[in-house]
Amino acid sequence: MFLNETRHAINVEDASCDAQRPCSTCVRSHSYAVAHAPAGVELPPHPECTFDEAVSESPPVETTETPKSRFERLENELESLLREKDRALNTFASDQSQPQMQHHPFASSSNAHTPNLVHSNGFNFDGIPGFANGNGNGIPTNGISNMYPNYTSSKPQNGTNGMDYTQFPNASGLDNLAGVASLLGNAPLSEAHIDSVSAGLNQDTSMSGGFQSNGSNLDIVFASWPVNLPSREVTRHLVEAYFAFHLHAVRLFHGPSFLASLDLHPTDPRFPWSAILHAMCAIGSLYVASIPPTPAPPPEYPAHEVFGARLRTLQRRPDSFAEQQAKFAKEQAEIALDLGHHKFQCVQVTVMLTWFYWCHGRWSEAFLSAAQGLRVAVPCGLNVCPPFHTIAETLRPPAIIPPAKTVMEDEVRRNTFWLAYAMERQMGTGNGWALSLDDQDICQLLPLRGDQFEQGILVYPSERQWSHDRDLLTTHKDEQIDSFILYVKATIILSRVKSFNLRFKGKHYVGDASVVSPNNSPASADQQEIFDIKDAPAFQELDKMINAFRTSFPAHLKSPIIGQSVDPYLYTASLIPHLGLILLNEPHARPGEATCVHADRILRAARAIVDLMYNIASTSYDVSLLGLHSIMCWFMSGRVLIRFLKAAMQANSDAQIPQLQAEIVFIRSMLMKAAERITLAQRYQRMLDEYLFNSTGQTFADSLPISRFSTECTISLEEDSTSTMVPDTSRATDVFMQYRAPPIPARPTRR
Repeated sequence: MFLNETRHAINVEDASCDAQRPCSTCVRSHSYAVAHAPAGVELPPHPECTFDEAVSESPPVETTETPKSRFERLENELESLLREKDRALNTFASDQSQPQMQHHPFASSSNAHTPNLVHSNGFNFDGIPGFANGNGNGIPTNGISNMYPNYTSSKPQNGTNGMDYTQFPNASGLDNLAGVASLLGNAPLSEAHIDSVSAGLNQDTSMSGGFQSNGSNLDIVFASWPVNLPSREVTRHLVEAYFAFHLHAVRLFHGPSFLASLDLHPTDPRFPWSAILHAMCAIGSLYVASIPPTPAPPPEYPAHEVFGARLRTLQRRPDSFAEQQAKFAKEQAEIALDLGHHKFQCVQVTVMLTWFYWCHGRWSEAFLSAAQGLRVAVPCGLNVCPPFHTIAETLRPPAIIPPAKTVMEDEVRRNTFWLAYAMERQMGTGNGWALSLDDQDICQLLPLRGDQFEQGILVYPSERQWSHDRDLLTTHKDEQIDSFILYVKATIILSRVKSFNLRFKGKHYVGDASVVSPNNSPASADQQEIFDIKDAPAFQELDKMINAFRTSFPAHLKSPIIGQSVDPYLYTASLIPHLGLILLNEPHARPGEATCVHADRILRAARAIVDLMYNIASTSYDVSLLGLHSIMCWFMSGRVLIRFLKAAMQANSDAQIPQLQAEIVFIRSMLMKAAERITLAQRYQRMLDEYLFNSTGQTFADSLPISRFSTECTISLEEDSTSTMVPDTSRATDVFMQYRAPPIPARPTRR
């Protein structure tokens, strides 16, 4: 019967036959029927050719269903089965978790900061599996262990996510979907499922494969699910953790829309790009307890090392789960940029990867990623907004991406640019290298208020502030100000201070009036020591601007800490002005001189940062959720206090030494607390220990439980290198923190 139906599928009107017995058409039909016959169907060993000539009296056999309609029908059937499977799994999960999962997720944590965090991100994750039990910091622990075991292996099995796709060889995602549909079309519905990953498989397979439901026979996975991503349930869990705990998540994406898009079929064009999901999984894994974190650098590894690949050579270990996902995201973004695909999404991925690299102290990768993010944003037209385009006629359009279709899409692009800008500027304060994009090339509106962004409200440019407004940093529109906008403005202050320090020598060399003191500018190189920069107009302007910004905060944004509630953006915005004063005055400060104005300013700024640290330490807030730049501000404060401790010890000032000692010990303790999740904090803590040891010697350093390098310690990070690396912290730390400027070059003599 099956063979007979196959023969009738031949185009009878064509009547093409080679008159062989059997004919070639029947031979092909028989071969196809044998290869695709359902189980249990017996076919004759040889084709039986019965076609001799076309029968004109009989009407042609019409195909009842076109291939396209068949695919659509089978896809609908598959989605219907998946919905039934999801309902069954939800029922199963709720039955299994009743004793331990009464309500979800973050509000159940005993830590008081958790509801505040959820409130600041604007999400309610009630009903999310795996977030019921916390570790006291609002981080899910026990619940996720029911979803998947601990992840230990680092390499996916042949890129198949632990599943057997041999029945769909060399196929695309749509072909894989068609393959599953063909199974549904030729087999009973009760058999149309892919068995769950057995408990006997290794943990890597369980992590990458389908959702495991304790022997349930209801498991169906998407054959078109993106390769190298964890299973659908694990991916969603990590994405939800990313949105719940990551500082920038609800500004880099519109959370409700993105989470809703995860429910779509993987082949739907609105489904999130896999590179974005990889980056989210890499960051989200930092906030779940069941995925082992990336191992911290060993004690013998230099804390100031720039190139992360040398650490990998030293550790000789496989990639962690987070490192794997970050690598997949980077590879896909690079391929997409080469092909010109997902151009804006590549900027988003780059922003997330920059944060990931910086979080793990991988400075070289973070620096390159931050620069790439801004450079890609420029041809995408994210740094400018109409009508501020070039007046020259160009061969290229102002932007290589199409205009935004909705207010939400337009604001997501704007937020993405400002986050890329902020991250590049904040990292730039720690080195003496040029920035990737000049502030004068930025003509963009500031972000919307958070509530307006969530609702997609259109606010006209006349009611907002531009990045190049003259009074941008001292004037705040009442209807257009919140903690994130203050955070962006504070970052602009850092950018201006960095540009001043970076360009001061060049401007002074050519006699720029903005950096020349009208009272005592040096006339020759011999008079360098008497030069006082505080009288230079540009210096005075920056100093006044920073102080004015600190006092201009609206009344409802004066304090980042109210009770147990902490606003991470406002906290960082409150720290940055003090950091700006340190960066501006520290190169000229002389802590040993009582009359040095610059020394007094940086000491006051450092202790203002310590006061903010005391305030947050009095709460139960998890300081690892504050963001990375806050940690850098703490480190800077510690370095300044160590300079004053050294001066106090040299002057035998018994009145100042105990207070400075207590403040330095407290800063170390806060860095160590943040280092429980953030590797960058551990690096800064070790750099602070080394700076303390080099500045005070063993007199004070021995009283602290610090890890430091002995002067006799040498390590070699390159197998083929004949030289050893001796940590020189006084020099290497300045690679990232250049505070003391070299002598000012003499101005050229005018002839």
